[in-house]
Amino acid sequence: MLDWAKHTDTTTWEMLIDGEWKGATDGRTFETRNPATGEVIALIPDASQADIDAAIAAASAAQPGWEATPIAAKQAMFMKAAALFEERKEMFAQALMEETGSGFGKSMFEVSLIAPYMLEAAALTTRETGEIYPSHVPGKINRIVRRPCGVVGAISPWNFPVLLSFRAYALAIALGNTAVLKPSENSPLVGGLMLGKLFNDAGFPPGVFNVITTSRDGAAMVGDTFVADKRIGAISFTGSTKVGRMLATAAAAVFKPTMMELGGKNASIILEDADVARAVDLTFMGAFLHQGQICMSTDKVFVHRSLYDEYLQKLVAKVGFIPPTAPQEHTCVVGPLINTGQLRRLEKIVNDAVAGGATVHCGGAAEDPYYLPTVLTGVTRDMDAWKEEFFGPVISVFPFDTEEEALEMANDSEYGLTGSIITGNTLRGELLAERYEAGMIHVNDSTVHDDPHCPFSGHGASGGSGKWGPKGAIEAFTKQRWISTQRVPHQLPF
Repeated sequence: MLDWAKHTDTTTWEMLIDGEWKGATDGRTFETRNPATGEVIALIPDASQADIDAAIAAASAAQPGWEATPIAAKQAMFMKAAALFEERKEMFAQALMEETGSGFGKSMFEVSLIAPYMLEAAALTTRETGEIYPSHVPGKINRIVRRPCGVVGAISPWNFPVLLSFRAYALAIALGNTAVLKPSENSPLVGGLMLGKLFNDAGFPPGVFNVITTSRDGAAMVGDTFVADKRIGAISFTGSTKVGRMLATAAAAVFKPTMMELGGKNASIILEDADVARAVDLTFMGAFLHQGQICMSTDKVFVHRSLYDEYLQKLVAKVGFIPPTAPQEHTCVVGPLINTGQLRRLEKIVNDAVAGGATVHCGGAAEDPYYLPTVLTGVTRDMDAWKEEFFGPVISVFPFDTEEEALEMANDSEYGLTGSIITGNTLRGELLAERYEAGMIHVNDSTVHDDPHCPFSGHGASGGSGKWGPKGAIEAFTKQRWISTQRVPHQLPF
Protein backbone atom coordinates (compact mmCIF):
# COMPACT_ATOMS: atom_id res chain seq x y z
CA MET A 1 0.00 0.00 0.00
CA LEU A 2 1.28 3.45 -0.90
CA ASP A 3 2.45 5.66 1.92
CA TRP A 4 3.94 8.63 0.04
CA ALA A 5 2.88 12.26 0.29
CA LYS A 6 -0.27 11.69 2.32
CA HIS A 7 -1.71 14.70 4.06
CA THR A 8 -3.83 12.49 6.28
CA ASP A 9 -3.03 9.34 8.24
CA THR A 10 -5.54 7.22 6.34
CA THR A 11 -5.93 5.95 2.80
CA THR A 12 -8.93 8.22 2.22
CA TRP A 13 -7.89 11.39 0.41
CA GLU A 14 -9.67 14.71 0.10
CA MET A 15 -10.16 17.30 -2.64
CA LEU A 16 -8.51 20.72 -2.73
CA ILE A 17 -11.15 23.45 -2.77
CA ASP A 18 -10.35 27.05 -1.87
CA GLY A 19 -7.05 26.04 -0.27
CA GLU A 20 -8.64 23.47 2.04
CA TRP A 21 -8.84 19.67 1.89
CA LYS A 22 -12.42 18.46 1.81
CA GLY A 23 -14.27 15.22 1.27
CA ALA A 24 -17.31 14.97 -0.97
CA THR A 25 -20.30 16.70 0.60
CA ASP A 26 -22.33 13.48 0.49
CA GLY A 27 -19.40 11.37 1.70
CA ARG A 28 -19.16 9.26 -1.43
CA THR A 29 -15.82 7.79 -2.50
CA PHE A 30 -14.42 5.56 -5.23
CA GLU A 31 -11.35 3.34 -5.38
CA THR A 32 -8.14 3.95 -7.27
CA ARG A 33 -6.38 0.66 -7.98
CA ASN A 34 -3.00 -0.63 -9.04
CA PRO A 35 -3.58 -1.93 -12.60
CA ALA A 36 -0.85 -4.58 -12.27
CA THR A 37 -2.08 -6.13 -9.03
CA GLY A 38 -5.66 -4.93 -8.61
CA GLU A 39 -4.76 -3.68 -5.14
CA VAL A 40 -6.80 -0.75 -3.80
CA ILE A 41 -4.39 2.15 -3.38
CA ALA A 42 -6.71 4.70 -1.80
CA LEU A 43 -10.28 5.92 -1.49
CA ILE A 44 -10.92 9.09 -3.48
CA PRO A 45 -13.76 11.61 -3.01
CA ASP A 46 -16.52 11.27 -5.60
CA ALA A 47 -17.53 14.90 -6.02
CA SER A 48 -21.14 15.99 -6.13
CA GLN A 49 -22.54 18.93 -8.08
CA ALA A 50 -22.24 21.00 -4.91
CA ASP A 51 -18.52 20.27 -4.70
CA ILE A 52 -17.95 21.26 -8.32
CA ASP A 53 -19.89 24.48 -7.80
CA ALA A 54 -17.86 25.25 -4.66
CA ALA A 55 -14.58 24.80 -6.54
CA ILE A 56 -15.72 27.07 -9.38
CA ALA A 57 -16.96 29.67 -6.90
CA ALA A 58 -13.60 29.62 -5.10
CA ALA A 59 -11.69 30.00 -8.34
CA SER A 60 -13.95 32.81 -9.51
CA ALA A 61 -13.55 34.72 -6.24
CA ALA A 62 -9.78 34.31 -6.26
CA GLN A 63 -9.20 35.30 -9.90
CA PRO A 64 -9.19 39.14 -9.67
CA GLY A 65 -6.70 39.12 -6.81
CA TRP A 66 -4.51 36.56 -8.55
CA GLU A 67 -4.49 38.58 -11.77
CA ALA A 68 -3.36 41.62 -9.79
CA THR A 69 -0.62 39.72 -7.94
CA PRO A 70 2.85 41.12 -8.81
CA ILE A 71 4.73 39.14 -11.43
CA ALA A 72 7.69 38.52 -9.15
CA ALA A 73 5.41 36.91 -6.57
CA LYS A 74 3.84 34.63 -9.18
CA GLN A 75 7.24 33.59 -10.48
CA ALA A 76 8.44 32.86 -6.97
CA MET A 77 5.51 30.50 -6.40
CA PHE A 78 6.24 28.59 -9.59
CA MET A 79 9.91 28.35 -8.69
CA LYS A 80 8.97 27.11 -5.22
CA ALA A 81 6.70 24.50 -6.79
CA ALA A 82 9.56 23.45 -9.08
CA ALA A 83 11.91 23.06 -6.10
CA LEU A 84 9.33 21.04 -4.16
CA PHE A 85 8.73 18.83 -7.17
CA GLU A 86 12.44 18.05 -7.39
CA GLU A 87 12.29 16.95 -3.76
CA ARG A 88 9.24 14.78 -4.42
CA LYS A 89 9.90 13.52 -7.94
CA GLU A 90 10.72 10.01 -6.75
CA MET A 91 7.37 9.95 -4.93
CA PHE A 92 5.64 11.02 -8.15
CA ALA A 93 7.54 8.37 -10.13
CA GLN A 94 6.53 5.71 -7.61
CA ALA A 95 2.94 6.88 -7.79
CA LEU A 96 3.00 6.68 -11.59
CA MET A 97 4.15 3.07 -11.38
CA GLU A 98 1.56 2.08 -8.80
CA GLU A 99 -1.47 4.03 -9.97
CA THR A 100 -1.07 3.95 -13.78
CA GLY A 101 1.18 0.95 -14.47
CA SER A 102 3.94 3.16 -15.86
CA GLY A 103 7.26 1.37 -16.14
CA PHE A 104 10.25 2.67 -14.19
CA GLY A 105 11.85 4.22 -17.28
CA LYS A 106 8.64 5.89 -18.43
CA SER A 107 7.96 7.21 -14.92
CA MET A 108 11.41 8.76 -14.60
CA PHE A 109 11.10 10.17 -18.13
CA GLU A 110 7.77 11.82 -17.29
CA VAL A 111 8.91 13.41 -14.04
CA SER A 112 12.06 14.69 -15.77
CA LEU A 113 9.86 16.79 -18.07
CA ILE A 114 8.19 18.76 -15.29
CA ALA A 115 11.07 21.13 -14.48
CA PRO A 116 11.23 22.58 -18.03
CA TYR A 117 7.47 23.05 -17.99
CA MET A 118 7.65 24.78 -14.61
CA LEU A 119 10.26 27.17 -15.99
CA GLU A 120 8.12 27.90 -19.05
CA ALA A 121 5.16 28.67 -16.78
CA ALA A 122 7.25 31.02 -14.64
CA ALA A 123 8.62 32.74 -17.74
CA LEU A 124 5.17 33.10 -19.28
CA THR A 125 4.28 35.70 -16.66
CA THR A 126 6.55 38.19 -18.49
CA ARG A 127 5.83 37.19 -22.09
CA GLU A 128 4.65 39.96 -24.39
CA THR A 129 0.87 39.81 -24.73
CA GLY A 130 0.16 43.16 -26.42
CA GLU A 131 0.85 44.92 -29.71
CA ILE A 132 0.70 48.40 -31.22
CA TYR A 133 -0.89 48.79 -34.66
CA PRO A 134 -0.67 51.88 -36.88
CA SER A 135 -3.84 53.65 -38.02
CA HIS A 136 -5.13 55.13 -41.25
CA VAL A 137 -6.48 58.00 -39.14
CA PRO A 138 -3.93 60.70 -38.22
CA GLY A 139 -3.38 61.07 -34.48
CA LYS A 140 -4.86 57.65 -33.58
CA ILE A 141 -3.06 54.80 -31.81
CA ASN A 142 -4.30 51.20 -31.78
CA ARG A 143 -3.37 49.03 -28.81
CA ILE A 144 -4.03 45.30 -28.80
CA VAL A 145 -4.19 44.05 -25.21
CA ARG A 146 -5.07 40.78 -23.53
CA ARG A 147 -6.73 39.86 -20.26
CA PRO A 148 -7.21 36.44 -18.64
CA CYS A 149 -10.30 34.43 -19.55
CA GLY A 150 -11.10 34.06 -15.84
CA VAL A 151 -11.56 30.51 -14.57
CA VAL A 152 -10.23 27.64 -16.68
CA GLY A 153 -11.91 24.25 -16.37
CA ALA A 154 -9.22 21.62 -16.93
CA ILE A 155 -9.76 17.91 -17.63
CA SER A 156 -6.69 15.69 -17.88
CA PRO A 157 -5.99 12.05 -18.88
CA TRP A 158 -4.36 9.14 -17.05
CA ASN A 159 -1.60 8.10 -19.44
CA PHE A 160 0.87 10.96 -18.74
CA PRO A 161 -1.05 12.34 -15.77
CA VAL A 162 1.61 14.50 -14.12
CA LEU A 163 2.74 16.21 -17.30
CA LEU A 164 -0.65 16.54 -18.97
CA SER A 165 -2.43 17.70 -15.82
CA PHE A 166 0.26 20.31 -15.26
CA ARG A 167 0.02 21.43 -18.88
CA ALA A 168 -3.77 21.67 -18.56
CA TYR A 169 -3.74 24.37 -15.90
CA ALA A 170 -0.26 25.79 -15.18
CA LEU A 171 0.18 28.04 -18.22
CA ALA A 172 -3.36 29.32 -17.75
CA ILE A 173 -2.58 30.20 -14.12
CA ALA A 174 0.66 31.91 -15.15
CA LEU A 175 -1.42 34.19 -17.40
CA GLY A 176 -3.61 35.36 -14.51
CA ASN A 177 -6.40 32.80 -14.68
CA THR A 178 -7.45 30.50 -11.88
CA ALA A 179 -8.25 26.83 -12.48
CA VAL A 180 -10.38 23.88 -11.47
CA LEU A 181 -8.75 20.56 -12.42
CA LYS A 182 -10.63 17.29 -12.84
CA PRO A 183 -8.04 14.50 -13.25
CA SER A 184 -8.90 11.14 -14.76
CA GLU A 185 -10.66 8.69 -12.49
CA ASN A 186 -7.79 6.32 -13.34
CA SER A 187 -5.12 8.68 -11.93
CA PRO A 188 -6.78 10.95 -9.34
CA LEU A 189 -3.78 10.85 -6.99
CA VAL A 190 -0.74 11.40 -9.16
CA GLY A 191 -2.64 13.39 -11.80
CA GLY A 192 -4.53 15.62 -9.42
CA LEU A 193 -4.40 15.49 -5.63
CA MET A 194 -0.61 15.20 -5.36
CA LEU A 195 -0.29 18.20 -7.68
CA GLY A 196 -2.82 20.06 -5.55
CA LYS A 197 -0.70 19.38 -2.48
CA LEU A 198 2.40 20.54 -4.35
CA PHE A 199 0.88 23.88 -5.38
CA ASN A 200 -0.73 24.38 -1.98
CA ASP A 201 2.63 23.83 -0.27
CA ALA A 202 4.29 26.21 -2.76
CA GLY A 203 2.12 29.04 -1.45
CA PHE A 204 -0.38 29.60 -4.24
CA PRO A 205 -3.30 31.55 -2.72
CA PRO A 206 -6.53 29.73 -1.83
CA GLY A 207 -8.81 29.28 -4.81
CA VAL A 208 -6.15 29.80 -7.48
CA PHE A 209 -5.81 26.06 -8.07
CA ASN A 210 -8.56 23.63 -7.11
CA VAL A 211 -8.73 19.87 -7.63
CA ILE A 212 -11.99 17.93 -7.77
CA THR A 213 -12.24 14.18 -8.32
CA THR A 214 -15.05 12.00 -9.57
CA SER A 215 -15.63 8.39 -10.51
CA ARG A 216 -16.22 7.58 -14.15
CA ASP A 217 -19.96 8.07 -13.60
CA GLY A 218 -19.37 11.66 -12.51
CA ALA A 219 -17.09 12.71 -15.37
CA ALA A 220 -19.93 13.87 -17.64
CA MET A 221 -21.32 16.02 -14.83
CA VAL A 222 -18.03 17.90 -14.64
CA GLY A 223 -17.85 18.43 -18.40
CA ASP A 224 -21.47 19.60 -18.54
CA THR A 225 -20.85 22.02 -15.68
CA PHE A 226 -17.69 23.44 -17.26
CA VAL A 227 -19.68 24.12 -20.42
CA ALA A 228 -22.80 25.57 -18.76
CA ASP A 229 -21.28 27.64 -15.93
CA LYS A 230 -20.66 31.19 -17.10
CA ARG A 231 -17.86 31.59 -14.55
CA ILE A 232 -15.78 29.13 -16.57
CA GLY A 233 -14.10 31.25 -19.24
CA ALA A 234 -12.32 28.48 -21.15
CA ILE A 235 -12.00 24.69 -21.15
CA SER A 236 -8.74 22.75 -21.35
CA PHE A 237 -9.15 19.09 -22.33
CA THR A 238 -6.83 16.22 -23.19
CA GLY A 239 -8.44 12.87 -23.81
CA SER A 240 -10.28 10.71 -26.31
CA THR A 241 -11.60 12.01 -29.61
CA LYS A 242 -15.08 10.71 -28.74
CA VAL A 243 -15.33 12.75 -25.54
CA GLY A 244 -13.53 15.72 -27.08
CA ARG A 245 -16.02 15.86 -29.94
CA MET A 246 -18.96 15.93 -27.52
CA LEU A 247 -17.31 18.57 -25.34
CA ALA A 248 -16.36 20.77 -28.30
CA THR A 249 -19.87 20.55 -29.74
CA ALA A 250 -21.46 21.56 -26.45
CA ALA A 251 -18.96 24.38 -25.88
CA ALA A 252 -19.47 25.72 -29.39
CA ALA A 253 -23.19 26.04 -28.71
CA VAL A 254 -22.46 28.54 -25.93
CA PHE A 255 -19.46 30.12 -27.72
CA LYS A 256 -17.01 28.93 -25.07
CA PRO A 257 -13.36 28.56 -26.19
CA THR A 258 -11.70 25.18 -25.81
CA MET A 259 -8.10 23.96 -25.94
CA MET A 260 -7.96 20.28 -26.92
CA GLU A 261 -5.57 17.46 -27.65
CA LEU A 262 -7.28 14.25 -28.66
CA GLY A 263 -6.34 10.86 -30.07
CA GLY A 264 -3.90 9.90 -32.80
CA LYS A 265 -3.22 7.14 -35.33
CA ASN A 266 0.39 8.03 -35.92
CA ALA A 267 2.77 6.68 -38.52
CA SER A 268 6.49 6.59 -39.26
CA ILE A 269 7.80 6.57 -42.82
CA ILE A 270 11.14 4.82 -43.35
CA LEU A 271 12.79 5.82 -46.63
CA GLU A 272 15.19 3.60 -48.55
CA ASP A 273 18.25 5.59 -47.42
CA ALA A 274 17.50 5.09 -43.70
CA ASP A 275 19.70 3.27 -41.21
CA VAL A 276 17.57 0.19 -40.50
CA ALA A 277 18.90 -0.44 -36.99
CA ARG A 278 18.23 3.16 -36.01
CA ALA A 279 14.77 3.01 -37.58
CA VAL A 280 13.96 -0.09 -35.53
CA ASP A 281 15.05 1.63 -32.32
CA LEU A 282 13.02 4.79 -33.05
CA THR A 283 9.82 2.98 -34.01
CA PHE A 284 10.16 0.52 -31.16
CA MET A 285 10.27 3.36 -28.65
CA GLY A 286 7.42 5.15 -30.38
CA ALA A 287 5.23 2.06 -30.30
CA PHE A 288 6.02 0.52 -26.92
CA LEU A 289 6.83 3.36 -24.52
CA HIS A 290 4.21 3.12 -21.76
CA GLN A 291 2.97 0.00 -23.60
CA GLY A 292 1.64 2.18 -26.41
CA GLN A 293 -0.78 4.10 -24.18
CA ILE A 294 0.23 7.51 -25.53
CA CYS A 295 -1.67 9.69 -27.97
CA MET A 296 1.59 10.08 -29.93
CA SER A 297 2.39 6.35 -30.10
CA THR A 298 3.57 4.86 -33.41
CA ASP A 299 0.75 2.62 -34.64
CA LYS A 300 1.84 2.24 -38.27
CA VAL A 301 5.22 1.99 -39.96
CA PHE A 302 5.55 2.39 -43.72
CA VAL A 303 8.86 0.92 -44.89
CA HIS A 304 10.41 1.18 -48.35
CA ARG A 305 10.18 -2.22 -49.99
CA SER A 306 13.97 -2.46 -50.35
CA LEU A 307 14.31 -2.39 -46.54
CA TYR A 308 11.04 -4.06 -45.59
CA ASP A 309 12.24 -7.64 -44.98
CA GLU A 310 15.33 -6.54 -43.02
CA TYR A 311 13.36 -4.03 -40.96
CA LEU A 312 10.57 -6.50 -40.14
CA GLN A 313 13.03 -9.23 -39.14
CA LYS A 314 14.96 -6.89 -36.81
CA LEU A 315 11.83 -5.35 -35.33
CA VAL A 316 10.25 -8.73 -34.58
CA ALA A 317 13.48 -9.93 -32.99
CA LYS A 318 13.63 -6.88 -30.74
CA VAL A 319 9.95 -6.95 -29.80
CA GLY A 320 10.06 -10.67 -29.08
CA PHE A 321 12.94 -10.10 -26.69
CA ILE A 322 10.84 -7.74 -24.48
CA PRO A 323 8.31 -9.56 -22.27
CA PRO A 324 5.77 -7.67 -20.16
CA THR A 325 7.00 -7.09 -16.63
CA ALA A 326 5.86 -5.47 -13.41
CA PRO A 327 6.19 -1.66 -13.52
CA GLN A 328 8.49 -1.57 -10.48
CA GLU A 329 11.13 -3.62 -12.31
CA HIS A 330 13.88 -1.29 -13.54
CA THR A 331 13.97 -3.31 -16.77
CA CYS A 332 10.25 -2.80 -17.41
CA VAL A 333 9.50 -1.59 -20.93
CA VAL A 334 6.00 -2.99 -21.38
CA GLY A 335 3.81 -2.99 -18.30
CA PRO A 336 0.08 -3.60 -17.71
CA LEU A 337 -2.73 -1.88 -19.55
CA ILE A 338 -4.61 0.60 -17.43
CA ASN A 339 -7.74 -1.55 -16.99
CA THR A 340 -9.59 -4.60 -18.24
CA GLY A 341 -11.79 -2.55 -20.55
CA GLN A 342 -8.79 -1.26 -22.49
CA LEU A 343 -7.30 -4.75 -22.59
CA ARG A 344 -10.45 -6.31 -24.04
CA ARG A 345 -10.78 -3.49 -26.59
CA LEU A 346 -7.23 -4.02 -27.86
CA GLU A 347 -7.72 -7.78 -27.91
CA LYS A 348 -10.78 -7.38 -30.15
CA ILE A 349 -9.01 -5.05 -32.59
CA VAL A 350 -6.12 -7.49 -33.05
CA ASN A 351 -8.32 -10.60 -33.19
CA ASP A 352 -10.58 -9.00 -35.80
CA ALA A 353 -7.53 -8.07 -37.88
CA VAL A 354 -6.23 -11.65 -37.76
CA ALA A 355 -9.65 -12.99 -38.69
CA GLY A 356 -9.56 -10.66 -41.69
CA GLY A 357 -6.21 -11.95 -42.89
CA ALA A 358 -3.58 -10.01 -40.95
CA THR A 359 -0.48 -11.86 -39.72
CA VAL A 360 0.85 -11.82 -36.15
CA HIS A 361 4.65 -12.06 -36.12
CA CYS A 362 4.96 -11.98 -32.33
CA GLY A 363 2.59 -11.42 -29.42
CA GLY A 364 -1.04 -11.16 -30.38
CA ALA A 365 -2.50 -12.32 -27.09
CA ALA A 366 -3.54 -11.02 -23.67
CA GLU A 367 -2.05 -12.31 -20.45
CA ASP A 368 -4.13 -10.21 -18.06
CA PRO A 369 -3.33 -7.52 -17.06
CA TYR A 370 -0.73 -7.44 -19.84
CA TYR A 371 -0.94 -7.59 -23.60
CA LEU A 372 2.03 -9.20 -25.29
CA PRO A 373 4.05 -6.80 -27.47
CA THR A 374 2.73 -7.40 -30.97
CA VAL A 375 3.84 -6.86 -34.57
CA LEU A 376 1.22 -7.13 -37.33
CA THR A 377 1.43 -7.20 -41.11
CA GLY A 378 -1.29 -7.56 -43.71
CA VAL A 379 -3.61 -5.01 -42.09
CA THR A 380 -6.04 -3.61 -44.67
CA ARG A 381 -7.85 -0.29 -44.79
CA ASP A 382 -11.24 -1.74 -43.92
CA MET A 383 -9.97 -2.99 -40.54
CA ASP A 384 -10.22 -1.18 -37.22
CA ALA A 385 -6.49 -1.95 -36.86
CA TRP A 386 -5.94 0.52 -39.72
CA LYS A 387 -8.44 3.16 -38.59
CA GLU A 388 -8.54 3.13 -34.77
CA GLU A 389 -5.67 3.91 -32.42
CA PHE A 390 -4.40 0.80 -30.65
CA PHE A 391 -3.56 2.51 -27.35
CA GLY A 392 -1.64 -0.61 -26.47
CA PRO A 393 1.63 -2.42 -27.33
CA VAL A 394 0.85 -3.16 -30.99
CA ILE A 395 2.47 -1.94 -34.20
CA SER A 396 1.54 -2.67 -37.82
CA VAL A 397 4.07 -2.64 -40.67
CA PHE A 398 3.49 -1.96 -44.39
CA PRO A 399 5.76 -1.87 -47.47
CA PHE A 400 5.73 0.95 -50.03
CA ASP A 401 7.47 1.63 -53.33
CA THR A 402 7.34 5.42 -53.75
CA GLU A 403 7.28 8.48 -51.51
CA GLU A 404 3.87 9.39 -52.89
CA GLU A 405 2.48 5.99 -51.91
CA ALA A 406 3.89 6.28 -48.39
CA LEU A 407 2.54 9.79 -47.96
CA GLU A 408 -0.90 8.81 -49.22
CA MET A 409 -1.10 5.94 -46.74
CA ALA A 410 0.17 8.08 -43.85
CA ASN A 411 -2.39 10.77 -44.63
CA ASP A 412 -5.26 8.27 -44.92
CA SER A 413 -6.62 8.90 -41.44
CA GLU A 414 -9.18 11.07 -39.72
CA TYR A 415 -6.48 11.79 -37.15
CA GLY A 416 -3.50 14.08 -37.60
CA LEU A 417 -1.54 14.37 -34.39
CA THR A 418 2.06 13.43 -35.07
CA GLY A 419 4.28 11.52 -37.46
CA SER A 420 7.91 10.82 -38.22
CA ILE A 421 10.15 10.39 -41.25
CA ILE A 422 13.38 8.42 -40.99
CA THR A 423 15.95 9.06 -43.70
CA GLY A 424 19.64 9.49 -44.39
CA ASN A 425 18.89 12.80 -46.14
CA THR A 426 17.47 15.34 -43.71
CA LEU A 427 16.53 17.83 -46.44
CA ARG A 428 14.53 15.13 -48.19
CA GLY A 429 12.83 14.35 -44.89
CA GLU A 430 11.98 17.98 -44.24
CA LEU A 431 10.45 18.43 -47.69
CA LEU A 432 8.35 15.30 -47.25
CA ALA A 433 7.30 16.46 -43.77
CA GLU A 434 5.77 19.59 -45.26
CA ARG A 435 3.25 17.40 -47.10
CA TYR A 436 2.49 15.14 -44.13
CA GLU A 437 -0.98 16.05 -42.77
CA ALA A 438 -0.26 16.15 -39.04
CA GLY A 439 0.25 18.86 -36.47
CA MET A 440 3.76 17.64 -35.58
CA ILE A 441 6.21 15.78 -37.80
CA HIS A 442 9.65 14.74 -36.54
CA VAL A 443 12.45 13.96 -38.97
CA ASN A 444 14.81 11.23 -37.75
CA ASP A 445 13.04 10.88 -34.43
CA SER A 446 10.16 9.01 -32.86
CA THR A 447 6.54 10.10 -33.17
CA VAL A 448 6.69 10.55 -29.38
CA HIS A 449 8.37 13.89 -28.76
CA ASP A 450 7.62 17.17 -27.02
CA ASP A 451 9.39 20.43 -26.24
CA PRO A 452 7.52 22.61 -23.73
CA HIS A 453 8.07 25.85 -25.65
CA CYS A 454 6.90 24.50 -29.03
CA PRO A 455 3.32 24.42 -30.38
CA PHE A 456 1.80 21.04 -29.58
CA SER A 457 -1.46 19.89 -31.13
CA GLY A 458 -2.93 18.05 -34.06
CA HIS A 459 -5.26 18.29 -37.03
CA GLY A 460 -8.64 16.74 -37.66
CA ALA A 461 -9.85 14.27 -35.06
CA SER A 462 -6.64 14.81 -33.08
CA GLY A 463 -7.82 18.23 -31.94
CA GLY A 464 -6.66 21.32 -33.71
CA SER A 465 -8.46 23.55 -31.21
CA GLY A 466 -5.50 25.68 -30.18
CA LYS A 467 -1.85 24.82 -29.67
CA TRP A 468 -0.20 23.88 -26.39
CA GLY A 469 2.92 25.84 -25.52
CA PRO A 470 3.46 29.41 -24.29
CA LYS A 471 2.35 31.18 -27.47
CA GLY A 472 -0.67 28.92 -27.85
CA ALA A 473 -1.57 29.38 -24.19
CA ILE A 474 -1.69 33.13 -24.67
CA GLU A 475 -4.12 32.64 -27.55
CA ALA A 476 -6.23 30.10 -25.66
CA PHE A 477 -6.37 31.47 -22.14
CA THR A 478 -6.55 35.22 -22.66
CA LYS A 479 -9.10 37.43 -24.42
CA GLN A 480 -7.85 39.93 -26.96
CA ARG A 481 -9.10 43.52 -26.98
CA TRP A 482 -8.52 46.35 -29.45
CA ILE A 483 -8.32 49.71 -27.74
CA SER A 484 -7.93 52.77 -29.95
CA THR A 485 -7.13 56.27 -28.71
CA GLN A 486 -7.58 59.43 -30.80
CA ARG A 487 -4.77 61.54 -29.39
CA VAL A 488 -5.51 64.64 -31.46
CA PRO A 489 -8.87 65.73 -32.93
CA HIS A 490 -9.52 64.47 -36.43
CA GLN A 491 -11.79 65.47 -39.28
CA LEU A 492 -15.22 63.89 -39.08
CA PRO A 493 -17.13 62.98 -42.28
CA PHE A 494 -20.16 65.05 -41.30
